[in-house]
Amino acid sequence: MVCDLECFGVRLLLFAALVLASLPARAADLTLVCLSVGQAVSACSDSASRFSQETGHNVRVVTADATGRYALERYRALFDVQSTRIDVLQFPDTWVPALGPDLATLPTPPDGEALPSVLKAGEDAGRLVGLPQHMAVTLLFLRGDVVAEDLQAWSDLRQSLLGAPADGANGLAFGGAGPTLFPLFLDWLFSFGATDLTDHDALLEALNLMNGAIGSITPASMVSTSSQEAIADFTGGGAAALVARSTALTSVRSSPLADNFEAVLRPQASSAAPRAPLLVTTWYTGVSRHSRNSEAAAQLAQFLTSEAEQRSAALQYGIAPTWPALYDDPDIQALGPVFRRIGQNLDHMVPPPILRYGTNYLDLSDEVAAAVRDMLTGKTTPETTAQVIGGAVRRASRQVD
Repeated sequence: MVCDLECFGVRLLLFAALVLASLPARAADLTLVCLSVGQAVSACSDSASRFSQETGHNVRVVTADATGRYALERYRALFDVQSTRIDVLQFPDTWVPALGPDLATLPTPPDGEALPSVLKAGEDAGRLVGLPQHMAVTLLFLRGDVVAEDLQAWSDLRQSLLGAPADGANGLAFGGAGPTLFPLFLDWLFSFGATDLTDHDALLEALNLMNGAIGSITPASMVSTSSQEAIADFTGGGAAALVARSTALTSVRSSPLADNFEAVLRPQASSAAPRAPLLVTTWYTGVSRHSRNSEAAAQLAQFLTSEAEQRSAALQYGIAPTWPALYDDPDIQALGPVFRRIGQNLDHMVPPPILRYGTNYLDLSDEVAAAVRDMLTGKTTPETTAQVIGGAVRRASRQVD
């Protein structure tokens, strides 16, 4: 058969298409920002390495400190000039309102892959901009010799601590300094049945009980103690109990107390009340709208938050996953009873009221934490503190409206 010029051209195009199809996809160069929080940064870096091995894409990992606002301000400065230096980033739930407009819309995971409330907290203006990757809840860590038989309420903890051996351990430790105080206080308030700072009766009751703990079951020095110092105090034998977020679990498990402690979900205000809501805070992974490799960046975000990677982070670093099904995994349950307890209480977990206050939430949290510290150091009364918090809440609400 004689092929004319047109026929030859068609064959040439087909040949070129086959050659292009056989070539490997171009490797993208991606920059991933991992939050430098406990073991989460190691889990993030490990996941990035596995993604590179599986896809051939190059991932440069940089870290950001999430304890202050420097990293958030740095993100905002880059986004304001539409910088392409960041492709994928981790961020806490509190940063969603500030970062949302500059984050790409991500596909919604199928039902059952994330708690609906946690997924909702990753939205900005109705768009999903953050895929949930890890979560944290408040845990109560107790030395083996002070564990109550059935510790359900704060009064049970008080009795256990007051009856503990006088061996130098100084009651209850907690991080009262820095940004960790606000989530601890908010979850303390949740234990009284509230789900926001607007419940005045629950707020006043919570403030009174917290204020009464100073000098009785916890020393006044805890108000100026950082979360890391509080963990060290507990693991070093200086405290009989510790209230901390679940990110502290790995530090306690790797300490000399590893074989002599119990970790439980934080108690309720009253054992007779219905199950009070539990505060859940979440780390999300998102994609910059200004990324030059948006498709590969979205692949990386989905990989980091996948079931397999969250399972790996839980098994290696003790980080609580956001996939509900993982709490039924025998290997994860074998990490300790606390994971089983988290899994049994997923329906009671409530995110912070960030959606209510938007970009004002961070300033509100600072004002509330400062008011609580003033109370705990004796500068104000619980009644005055409740009024100060109420005023801060009203201002934040008016600015949103």
